[in-house]
Amino acid sequence: MDGETCLRQAYDAIFQGDFELAVHWFGQAIALEPDNAAYLYSGSITCARSGKLALALAYARKAAQLQPDNQAYSLNLRMIESRQRISDVRQLLAAPVPDIEACVEMLKEAAQLDPLSADARLILGILYRMQRNYKQSLESLRDALQLEPQNEEAKRLLHEVRAERRRLLKHQYSQYNPQRNR
Repeated sequence: MDGETCLRQAYDAIFQGDFELAVHWFGQAIALEPDNAAYLYSGSITCARSGKLALALAYARKAAQLQPDNQAYSLNLRMIESRQRISDVRQLLAAPVPDIEACVEMLKEAAQLDPLSADARLILGILYRMQRNYKQSLESLRDALQLEPQNEEAKRLLHEVRAERRRLLKHQYSQYNPQRNR
């Protein structure tokens, strides 16, 4: 069997909705032709869609390394690196005492790698809210909504953060203006 036959099998599997089988066939094609950047690129996309980010990243890196001037391969690599950082942040946030600052920095990198990542901005908005940095939280949540206007979680969080910020400002104003309290 040659790489092209394996590639056809992979695409047939995708059309049938069997992404695990597609990942297998891309792996077979890549094993037969490990320096075929097109196979690596296609395999990385399917692996990323299947949640196999480590394998997707390995394939994408090699494709970009083999053809550094190919913008599609470079863009794909950046998007997968972004998704990997978001995945890493989610794992860090599950820790008993998460390092919020490290997570914020990783999400900033993710957003820079993939400017169209609504997830990076949504999670950034949540983390900024946890830090009581309402201005940055609102900005990140607005960005997430601009990228994904139907994102109900971003809409809800934006409303909540606006309300929290108003309460805080009202409280601060009442502290500095004692006459208003009478």
